[in-house]
Amino acid sequence: MTLPTSNISMSAIWSEANSPYSSGQLSLLTMSFFSYFAGPNGSNSLTDNNWGVHEGSGANRIYGLAAKTSDYEIGDYSGLTYFYDNSTFQVTLNVTNNKTNPPPFPPPPVDNAVNVNIELWDSSFSYQYLSGGGMAMAPGTYGPSAVSMTSDPIIFRGYWKVTVSGAFPSFAGGTANININGNAHVAGGAIPAGPGGTTFDSTVYGTENVAAYGGYTGLYFDVTVN
Repeated sequence: MTLPTSNISMSAIWSEANSPYSSGQLSLLTMSFFSYFAGPNGSNSLTDNNWGVHEGSGANRIYGLAAKTSDYEIGDYSGLTYFYDNSTFQVTLNVTNNKTNPPPFPPPPVDNAVNVNIELWDSSFSYQYLSGGGMAMAPGTYGPSAVSMTSDPIIFRGYWKVTVSGAFPSFAGGTANININGNAHVAGGAIPAGPGGTTFDSTVYGTENVAAYGGYTGLYFDVTVN
Protein backbone atom coordinates (compact mmCIF):
# COMPACT_ATOMS: atom_id res chain seq x y z
CA MET A 1 0.00 0.00 0.00
CA THR A 2 1.11 3.57 -0.58
CA LEU A 3 0.47 6.60 1.59
CA PRO A 4 -1.80 9.30 0.15
CA THR A 5 -0.34 12.56 -1.12
CA SER A 6 -2.66 14.75 0.94
CA ASN A 7 -4.62 14.57 4.19
CA ILE A 8 -2.04 12.16 5.63
CA SER A 9 -2.83 10.97 9.13
CA MET A 10 -0.47 9.78 11.85
CA SER A 11 -2.32 6.47 11.91
CA ALA A 12 -1.78 6.04 8.15
CA ILE A 13 1.97 6.57 8.53
CA TRP A 14 2.10 3.97 11.31
CA SER A 15 -0.14 1.52 9.42
CA GLU A 16 1.97 1.70 6.25
CA ALA A 17 4.91 0.34 8.24
CA ASN A 18 2.93 -2.07 10.41
CA SER A 19 -0.51 -3.68 10.61
CA PRO A 20 -3.64 -1.52 10.42
CA TYR A 21 -3.76 0.92 13.34
CA SER A 22 -6.40 0.24 15.99
CA SER A 23 -5.64 2.28 19.09
CA GLY A 24 -2.90 3.82 21.19
CA GLN A 25 -0.81 6.99 21.28
CA LEU A 26 1.34 7.73 18.25
CA SER A 27 4.42 9.95 18.11
CA LEU A 28 5.71 11.47 14.88
CA LEU A 29 9.08 11.88 16.61
CA THR A 30 9.31 8.14 17.33
CA MET A 31 8.06 7.08 13.90
CA SER A 32 10.48 9.43 12.16
CA PHE A 33 13.54 9.00 14.37
CA PHE A 34 13.93 5.24 14.69
CA SER A 35 14.61 2.84 11.83
CA TYR A 36 13.10 -0.49 10.86
CA PHE A 37 16.02 -2.17 12.63
CA ALA A 38 15.03 -0.82 16.04
CA GLY A 39 11.87 -2.88 15.72
CA PRO A 40 11.02 -6.58 16.00
CA ASN A 41 13.13 -7.56 12.97
CA GLY A 42 16.23 -5.87 14.37
CA SER A 43 17.29 -5.05 17.92
CA ASN A 44 13.68 -5.34 19.14
CA SER A 45 14.11 -2.25 21.31
CA LEU A 46 10.75 -1.11 19.91
CA THR A 47 7.67 -3.19 19.23
CA ASP A 48 6.89 -1.66 15.83
CA ASN A 49 8.53 -0.65 12.54
CA ASN A 50 9.58 2.96 12.01
CA TRP A 51 11.00 5.16 9.24
CA GLY A 52 14.58 6.00 10.29
CA VAL A 53 15.27 9.57 9.16
CA HIS A 54 17.42 10.42 12.22
CA GLU A 55 18.81 7.28 13.85
CA GLY A 56 22.31 6.56 12.54
CA SER A 57 22.19 9.81 10.51
CA GLY A 58 19.40 8.28 8.43
CA ALA A 59 21.59 5.46 7.08
CA ASN A 60 18.69 3.00 7.24
CA ARG A 61 15.81 5.28 6.33
CA ILE A 62 12.97 4.26 4.04
CA TYR A 63 13.22 5.20 0.36
CA GLY A 64 11.86 8.65 -0.44
CA LEU A 65 12.78 10.27 2.87
CA ALA A 66 15.64 12.68 3.50
CA ALA A 67 17.85 12.37 6.58
CA LYS A 68 16.77 14.79 9.30
CA THR A 69 17.73 15.71 12.84
CA SER A 70 14.67 17.86 13.61
CA ASP A 71 11.57 19.47 12.07
CA TYR A 72 9.81 16.19 11.32
CA GLU A 73 6.71 16.84 9.24
CA ILE A 74 3.75 14.68 8.25
CA GLY A 75 4.12 16.03 4.71
CA ASP A 76 7.49 14.25 4.43
CA TYR A 77 5.58 10.98 4.04
CA SER A 78 3.47 12.03 1.05
CA GLY A 79 3.06 9.15 -1.41
CA LEU A 80 5.64 6.87 0.23
CA THR A 81 5.64 3.06 0.23
CA TYR A 82 7.25 1.11 3.08
CA PHE A 83 7.51 -2.45 1.71
CA TYR A 84 8.46 -3.92 -1.66
CA ASP A 85 5.35 -4.91 -3.63
CA ASN A 86 7.07 -6.64 -6.59
CA SER A 87 4.97 -4.65 -9.02
CA THR A 88 6.31 -1.08 -8.71
CA PHE A 89 9.08 -1.70 -6.16
CA GLN A 90 11.26 -4.78 -6.52
CA VAL A 91 14.71 -6.24 -5.91
CA THR A 92 15.61 -8.17 -9.05
CA LEU A 93 18.26 -10.77 -9.86
CA ASN A 94 19.44 -11.51 -13.39
CA VAL A 95 22.22 -14.07 -13.92
CA THR A 96 24.07 -14.91 -17.14
CA ASN A 97 26.36 -17.93 -16.95
CA ASN A 98 28.74 -17.95 -19.93
CA LYS A 99 30.63 -21.02 -18.78
CA THR A 100 30.22 -24.28 -20.70
CA ASN A 101 30.53 -27.89 -19.71
CA PRO A 102 33.41 -29.74 -21.41
CA PRO A 103 32.77 -33.18 -22.92
CA PRO A 104 32.43 -35.84 -20.20
CA PHE A 105 35.44 -37.81 -21.40
CA PRO A 106 38.03 -38.15 -20.12
CA PRO A 107 36.53 -38.18 -16.60
CA PRO A 108 35.86 -36.67 -14.21
CA PRO A 109 32.90 -34.74 -15.69
CA VAL A 110 32.57 -31.00 -14.99
CA ASP A 111 29.29 -29.20 -14.29
CA ASN A 112 29.70 -25.42 -14.35
CA ALA A 113 26.20 -24.45 -13.20
CA VAL A 114 26.27 -21.65 -10.63
CA ASN A 115 24.20 -20.50 -7.68
CA VAL A 116 23.86 -16.78 -6.99
CA ASN A 117 22.38 -15.50 -3.73
CA ILE A 118 21.55 -11.89 -2.81
CA GLU A 119 21.39 -10.57 0.76
CA LEU A 120 20.47 -7.07 1.97
CA TRP A 121 21.44 -5.85 5.43
CA ASP A 122 21.31 -2.78 7.64
CA SER A 123 24.20 -0.33 7.36
CA SER A 124 26.24 -2.07 10.08
CA PHE A 125 25.67 -5.59 8.68
CA SER A 126 24.05 -6.63 11.96
CA TYR A 127 20.56 -7.46 10.66
CA GLN A 128 19.67 -9.14 7.39
CA TYR A 129 16.27 -8.26 5.95
CA LEU A 130 16.27 -9.84 2.47
CA SER A 131 17.69 -13.02 0.94
CA GLY A 132 17.03 -14.76 -2.34
CA GLY A 133 18.71 -16.25 -5.37
CA GLY A 134 18.70 -18.78 -8.15
CA MET A 135 20.73 -21.19 -10.27
CA ALA A 136 21.95 -20.70 -13.85
CA MET A 137 22.98 -23.73 -15.87
CA ALA A 138 26.15 -23.74 -18.00
CA PRO A 139 25.64 -22.05 -20.32
CA GLY A 140 22.37 -20.51 -19.24
CA THR A 141 20.51 -17.78 -17.42
CA TYR A 142 18.36 -17.13 -14.40
CA GLY A 143 15.78 -14.34 -14.33
CA PRO A 144 15.32 -11.53 -14.31
CA SER A 145 13.27 -12.55 -11.28
CA ALA A 146 12.14 -10.94 -8.04
CA VAL A 147 14.14 -11.84 -4.95
CA SER A 148 12.26 -9.39 -2.72
CA MET A 149 9.21 -10.33 -0.70
CA THR A 150 6.28 -8.08 0.20
CA SER A 151 7.42 -8.13 3.84
CA ASP A 152 10.84 -6.60 2.96
CA PRO A 153 11.24 -2.86 3.70
CA ILE A 154 12.47 -0.48 1.01
CA ILE A 155 15.64 0.75 2.73
CA PHE A 156 16.88 3.64 0.58
CA ARG A 157 20.38 2.25 0.17
CA GLY A 158 21.51 -1.28 -0.61
CA TYR A 159 24.05 -2.65 1.85
CA TRP A 160 24.49 -5.91 -0.02
CA LYS A 161 26.18 -9.28 -0.17
CA VAL A 162 26.27 -11.42 -3.31
CA THR A 163 27.51 -15.00 -3.08
CA VAL A 164 28.46 -16.74 -6.33
CA SER A 165 29.30 -20.44 -6.10
CA GLY A 166 29.43 -23.61 -8.10
CA ALA A 167 26.17 -25.50 -7.90
CA PHE A 168 28.06 -28.81 -7.85
CA PRO A 169 31.42 -30.02 -6.49
CA SER A 170 32.77 -30.40 -10.04
CA PHE A 171 32.51 -26.65 -10.77
CA ALA A 172 35.78 -25.63 -12.46
CA GLY A 173 36.01 -22.06 -11.13
CA GLY A 174 35.56 -18.76 -12.90
CA THR A 175 35.05 -15.02 -12.50
CA ALA A 176 32.05 -12.81 -11.77
CA ASN A 177 30.96 -9.34 -12.85
CA ILE A 178 28.28 -7.65 -10.74
CA ASN A 179 26.33 -4.59 -11.85
CA ILE A 180 23.63 -2.99 -9.69
CA ASN A 181 21.14 -0.63 -11.30
CA GLY A 182 23.45 -0.51 -14.31
CA ASN A 183 26.51 0.53 -12.29
CA ALA A 184 29.59 -1.71 -12.18
CA HIS A 185 30.58 -2.91 -8.70
CA VAL A 186 32.60 -6.09 -9.26
CA ALA A 187 34.69 -6.83 -12.37
CA GLY A 188 36.43 -10.17 -12.74
CA GLY A 189 35.95 -11.29 -9.15
CA ALA A 190 37.42 -14.75 -8.61
CA ILE A 191 35.15 -17.72 -7.91
CA PRO A 192 37.04 -20.82 -6.71
CA ALA A 193 36.53 -24.31 -8.08
CA GLY A 194 34.09 -26.49 -6.18
CA PRO A 195 30.95 -25.45 -4.30
CA GLY A 196 32.53 -23.04 -1.80
CA GLY A 197 32.05 -19.83 -3.75
CA THR A 198 32.91 -16.21 -3.03
CA THR A 199 30.87 -13.58 -1.19
CA PHE A 200 31.23 -10.03 -2.51
CA ASP A 201 29.85 -7.14 -0.43
CA SER A 202 29.24 -3.42 -0.46
CA THR A 203 31.84 -2.75 2.23
CA VAL A 204 34.49 -3.54 -0.38
CA TYR A 205 32.68 -2.83 -3.64
CA GLY A 206 30.38 0.07 -2.78
CA THR A 207 26.73 0.58 -1.91
CA GLU A 208 23.96 1.33 -4.39
CA ASN A 209 20.90 3.49 -3.77
CA VAL A 210 17.40 2.36 -4.61
CA ALA A 211 16.42 3.86 -7.98
CA ALA A 212 14.23 3.30 -11.02
CA TYR A 213 15.91 0.71 -13.25
CA GLY A 214 14.86 -2.31 -15.28
CA GLY A 215 11.16 -1.55 -15.07
CA TYR A 216 11.01 -1.25 -11.27
CA THR A 217 12.13 1.03 -8.48
CA GLY A 218 14.55 -0.89 -6.32
CA LEU A 219 17.84 -2.71 -6.80
CA TYR A 220 18.55 -4.67 -9.99
CA PHE A 221 21.43 -7.12 -9.61
CA ASP A 222 22.94 -8.23 -12.94
CA VAL A 223 25.52 -10.99 -12.41
CA THR A 224 27.65 -12.44 -15.22
CA VAL A 225 29.83 -15.50 -14.69
CA ASN A 226 32.70 -16.27 -17.08
